[in-house]
Amino acid sequence: MDKFVELLAREWAVVSQAPLAFALLAVSMFGLAYVAARWKYLSVIESVRASNETLNERLHLKTEQAEQYKERALKYDEKVWAIVESDTSSLSQKALTLVADIREFIDRHRRLDDSARENDWPEMVRAADEAEKQRLWNKMNNSSSRLSTERNAEWERRFKVDALMLRDELRSRLKDYKPDERIAHVYEHPTNYFGFNDVAADLERMAKLLQSTALHER
Repeated sequence: MDKFVELLAREWAVVSQAPLAFALLAVSMFGLAYVAARWKYLSVIESVRASNETLNERLHLKTEQAEQYKERALKYDEKVWAIVESDTSSLSQKALTLVADIREFIDRHRRLDDSARENDWPEMVRAADEAEKQRLWNKMNNSSSRLSTERNAEWERRFKVDALMLRDELRSRLKDYKPDERIAHVYEHPTNYFGFNDVAADLERMAKLLQSTALHER
């Protein structure tokens, strides 16, 4: 402001000769400055408002996630207590039921894999040129990869947690049971039919051993 006053004093002779033009120029400059300041101010407000809305959305999402985690934790606790408080007969039956479900899961997915191969392999073999063979080979591999992903996702969703809980409780009651060292990793990441079968066989072995031990103790 002081610089503007100094400039005005120095150029007063010029200004006094054309006061109207100067006034119009000054009004225009102040108007432009006001518009620029207002635009910047509104931009800042919009930016802050957008940030607040994003923050509120994130907080809402976090709240929903926390509720979901809480619900899952409660369900998990209920499952744990149901297993821990089971008597020998009930625990063994829970394990054998899970074993039967795992083996049904294995058989169903093997049929899907076999069906996919039966459809894709002959078509690839009959292909006349190499480009078509390669396309069908890629198609078969993509189909196999998709089935594998779906299979592993179903294991995670349906069996992994129950298998781990039953394993831990069965082993806590079978003090002398010596599992195969590789079985621990298989429970976490079975990945293929050999792993699924190993989990089922280990659970079945422990369930039947627990039943046998209980009969001998009577």
